[in-house]
Amino acid sequence: MTHLRHILAGLFAIGVSTSCAPAFAEATDSAKYKLTVCADPANLPYSNRALAGFENEIARVIAADLQMELDFFWFPEHQGFLRRSLLEGLCDAVMTVPASLGVVATTKPYFVSSYVAVTRASDQRRFTSFDDAWLKDARIGAQLVGKEGATTPPAMALGRRGVDAHLELFPMWAEDESANPQGEIVTAVATGRIDVAFVWGPFGGYFAKPYGDALKVEPIAGDPKSPEQPFTYPMSIGVRKSDVALRDRLDGALARHGDEIQQILKAHGVPLVAEQSSKPLIEQASSPASSTSTR
Repeated sequence: MTHLRHILAGLFAIGVSTSCAPAFAEATDSAKYKLTVCADPANLPYSNRALAGFENEIARVIAADLQMELDFFWFPEHQGFLRRSLLEGLCDAVMTVPASLGVVATTKPYFVSSYVAVTRASDQRRFTSFDDAWLKDARIGAQLVGKEGATTPPAMALGRRGVDAHLELFPMWAEDESANPQGEIVTAVATGRIDVAFVWGPFGGYFAKPYGDALKVEPIAGDPKSPEQPFTYPMSIGVRKSDVALRDRLDGALARHGDEIQQILKAHGVPLVAEQSSKPLIEQASSPASSTSTR
């Protein structure tokens, strides 16, 4: 989480050269330098051109702490985001990548989120596991990731059980910046088009927030039938591997403003969960945000 985004849609970054000249210059006591952040122009709750996303707000907090001027380099996350932005030297940092993403240097994780199940509060059925009997007859929504149509861990869990007769897949991306395709799946629950949506947590929480108590958002810990498949991911800031000094400065700023950053995430509806052990990203079939990262 862009961010939601998965390795099947995002491993393009593996093997890309990082020998380009970095945009970041090490600051001195007497100089103020610019911090340029790669961001998607239309990917709430992560980022947008109006600077309304949690990545935008957290970047402002960090830049102010480091006494650096903040700028954004805009590029759609579903179009070769890492390779064509950060690794090309067009910016200094990506605000949200999986902590285990091997092609970049990452800060310590500053939040952990998971996939969630979104249901109507008026519906007495509650998601407890992918073995719930009611799922066999339910109208279910799950996300498609990237133009390749990669599926998410929840969709794979349903597939392992043959629960796909009433499964509707929702795309995460649109070429029109004014659209919010990530929110369509949540709206479908609210309007009764589907009964349950399985969605990456930051999207589920953010787009359910306007409905208040009418929608329930339940974190998914995992699938007992596939315990090696993580549903929970620690997220970090990513920089080029040559920018370890910048990474260390970002770590310091994150530590100094931890409480403020957590409040920003909560204000955007991001479900925050405890970190679980997980395999390196290269072994994960569908991690969120791997176009930057799922996200």
